[in-house]
Formats: sequence, C-alpha cells, structure tokens
Amino acid sequence: MMDYDKVYKKYYKYSLWIAAALYLIGILVVQLTERFSYIPMLTISAVFSVVTASVYGGAWKAIVSQSPAVLNKFYLAASGLRMLLAFMVIVVYAFVVKDRTRLISFAVIFMIFYLILLVFDTFYFYKVEKNNKINK
Repeated sequence: MMDYDKVYKKYYKYSLWIAAALYLIGILVVQLTERFSYIPMLTISAVFSVVTASVYGGAWKAIVSQSPAVLNKFYLAASGLRMLLAFMVIVVYAFVVKDRTRLISFAVIFMIFYLILLVFDTFYFYKVEKNNKINK
C-alpha cells in the first residue's frame, strides 16, 4: 500500500523547487538584461505555478484515497482545467496591461513556467502510476 500523503508532499516539494528555480533564473536574466519590468511577470507566473501545484496535488491525494479507479479521468480533467486557468490569467493580464509587447513577454514567461511544470507533472505521476499500480 502506498502512502498518498508522502507522495503528495514529495510532489509539492519538487513543484515548489522547480517554480523557485525558474523564478531565480528569471531574476538572474532580469539582472543581466536590466529589464526590471519582467519581475511582476515572473512573480505572477511563479505564484500561479505554486498555487496550481498545491491544488492539483491536494485533489490528487483526495481522489486517490477515495476512488483510485477514476484517476485517468482526473489527470485529463485537471490538466484541462489548469490550461483553462492559464488562459484566463493571460486574458486578465491582457485587459489590465493593454500593451501588446508586455503581453507577449508575459505570455512567453508564463508559458515557460506552465510547460515545464506540465512536463514535470506528467513524468512524476507517470512514475507514481507505473511503480505503484495505484489505479488497478
């Protein structure tokens, strides 16, 4: 039997480290290029990443402990919902900023965070599913 809480904590810890590393790399780029307008973009991207990872991990833990047979549907639905939320964040940013150049910069930074964490989620939960056969 797998310890779901341990898997969740490990997932959240790794997600937090990835978001922090991406943020620090972004801050380094800001320092080197002197584009200080990127700091709010990096901050929004990092906060979105950490919050969605926390919610995704918590929802995974709740579903796997209650009904692991529906995990495949959860992975699909959660990824779709996260994509919709990411799109909404970019749209809200577009309405607030109203500057095409800044919007494109934000979208690129945001998508880097989003895609890297999406790849991490995929590999992490693939490994969990493969090694533990929790939905069988």
